[in-house]
Amino acid sequence: MTTAEEAAQPYEHLAQVYDRWTAENDYESWCDFVEEQWRAGPLPVREVLEVCCGTGTVLRHLADRGYSVTGLDRSSRMLDQAREKLGAEPPLIRAELPDLPAEGPFDAVLCLFDSVNYLCDEAQVRETMRAVHRVLRPGGTFVFDVNSRHKLGEVFGSSHYGDDLGDFAYVWRNRFDPDTFRCDFLITLFVRSADGTYTRFEERHTQRAYEREHLRSLARDAGFTGVEVYDDYRPRPVGPRTLRETWVLTKAVEA
Repeated sequence: MTTAEEAAQPYEHLAQVYDRWTAENDYESWCDFVEEQWRAGPLPVREVLEVCCGTGTVLRHLADRGYSVTGLDRSSRMLDQAREKLGAEPPLIRAELPDLPAEGPFDAVLCLFDSVNYLCDEAQVRETMRAVHRVLRPGGTFVFDVNSRHKLGEVFGSSHYGDDLGDFAYVWRNRFDPDTFRCDFLITLFVRSADGTYTRFEERHTQRAYEREHLRSLARDAGFTGVEVYDDYRPRPVGPRTLRETWVLTKAVEA
């Protein structure tokens, strides 16, 4: 039986199947886009912090490309998976946004795969942006993505679906509140053990959609002078049917 406390901890159970679940994500293309932004920016990038790093897949790609990486995540179980993937050297820190107890400064900060949507209070987004601004070197960049209001409200909406992936199966239920822009997810997970039996877990997640002008205003209030938004890790403008918005914020170069 899953307790209410366990259900309230996102990714504590999903960590064990997360890489299988997200295997279709094109992490290489995401990293390609990020590198293009870095090359076009005012600061050569070597030291990178990824907040909400999960199981460390993006960190692994960046380390393989020669970057010095640091990861931060709220879930100890996700960080355990990242440690197995990355080995002993890269710093991995357990912390929850907007807290950023990472030694800096960094040339670049990343927060990918709709993690900012989990900051359901405007103050959390504002304080996270300010914290990122503080740990960035002048000329550094902050790249993050969010699920758009169109995706949370109309694609996810109030719906349910599921799948059987062999070693685990899931049922995913969504409920969107158009007044608060919040979407609640109830995820029921069935994980197969070595003896062929399944163990049932539940997790509750909540994401909030933010209007683009709202995010733009929060970014400028945090001190970022360069604020750009693109359609899903591609150099093209966002539109009304954009599903994932990719934001690139730049800290001013000191005079």
